Amino acid sequence: MARKLNHKTRKALAPKTRFGKNVSFSQRHTARKFKPNLQTVTLWIDGKPIRVKLSARQIRSLGKDEQPKELMAELRKLAK
Repeated sequence: MARKLNHKTRKALAPKTRFGKNVSFSQRHTARKFKPNLQTVTLWIDGKPIRVKLSARQIRSLGKDEQPKELMAELRKLAK
């Protein structure tokens, strides 16, 4: 099971649900939600495994040379 995060950490890590409209052929607009693609991953931070839920976009950004500083700072806090 993924680690339970407090509200402040979850707000920093997880992207929010976005809202929009479905538009049918008859141009009728109905409300819909765009949910983030959340995945449970195990990350090794400072030699410790941490299991967290991250979006697919955040997971891809972890593999880049320039990693997001805010995300890495939050993950290091969790590793303590």
